[in-house]
Amino acid sequence: MTLTTCEIIWLRWLLADMGVYLKDPTSLYCDNKSVIHITRNSIFVERTKHIETYCDFTCHHLQLGPIYLPCVPSTL
Repeated sequence: MTLTTCEIIWLRWLLADMGVYLKDPTSLYCDNKSVIHITRNSIFVERTKHIETYCDFTCHHLQLGPIYLPCVPSTL
């Protein structure tokens, strides 16, 4: 998710540099509800040791608003 967040931020910056401004956040689809809850709530980030560094970047940009994390179930 962190790498995809980097790509989304870079592409939004590139589009803005070319004069195309996106008003709505870009959806970053994820099928892991635990990761979505950790990213949305900073209290959960404090309880996780190993993924804290990766989650901080996505957390930061989720709070700023350029990305949105909808849950997509992976089962049919």
